[in-house]
Amino acid sequence: MTWVLAVALLCLLTGVDLQDAVDDTADEALPEDADLQNVELEPLEAVCPELSGQIIGGRASSITRHPYQVSMVLNGNSFCGGFIISQDYVMTAAHCVQNVSPSAIRLRVGSTRRDSGGRIVRVANVTVHPQYGRPQFDNDIAVLRLAQPLAWSNAVRPIRLPARGQAVPLVRLTVTGWGLTAPRGRRIPRLMMEANVPVVPHWLCRLSYGDSLTSNMFCGGHFLIGGVSSCQGDSGGPAVFRGTAFGVVSFARGCALPLSPTVFTNIAALRDWITTNTGI
Repeated sequence: MTWVLAVALLCLLTGVDLQDAVDDTADEALPEDADLQNVELEPLEAVCPELSGQIIGGRASSITRHPYQVSMVLNGNSFCGGFIISQDYVMTAAHCVQNVSPSAIRLRVGSTRRDSGGRIVRVANVTVHPQYGRPQFDNDIAVLRLAQPLAWSNAVRPIRLPARGQAVPLVRLTVTGWGLTAPRGRRIPRLMMEANVPVVPHWLCRLSYGDSLTSNMFCGGHFLIGGVSSCQGDSGGPAVFRGTAFGVVSFARGCALPLSPTVFTNIAALRDWITTNTGI
């Protein structure tokens, strides 16, 4: 077990936000019969030389499968994910929006594409958990109050949240986003991807992350072999099981690496804060 215990001593690398360039003015609807088998890719060099986040081992998906998913846009670049929890609020990771002016953020809702379709929504207020980063990476959660309520459709719907203290089920959770589709890949998809990520028991994940893993976090991925993962580029997106969002993509050491599962913020552990700040 020496090699396993040694992993816990490795230094954690901080997450890097997804920085895909998008056209903030495009607003055409994505056809319902869009070909999701032929995933449209864009050269990575053209949009983001610093991109390191990704969904690995996933498949093409659709906004009608995950109508709660949103793409967050800053200065014309898609930089994080988020998800709809009510007509007035979207949830994301604190590290995505800390020290960012609400007026600078745009949300693309109702589109399978990260760079067009659906509609652009403005943000009126950003609330970051006051204990975010104390200790490092802890309480990585934020809520965005929208400038106008959302109108529901088959492509725009909220996701349920777990009850206070509800245990994260030891099952495969579904994660979604627009990041790279292969480790060290050089092309990024325009269409939403999804992957099924198995939850890792807390005690086992502590072998990798040690005391950095708090009770406000849980892990997902194939612990020993890697290969399927959500990562920093999909930060702020949800981890979902049977219509309930149990986690928020937070950080990882690399992407889809053995002994380095993705770490999610545990929504149920922070449920009181969410209710206080959103009424949900």
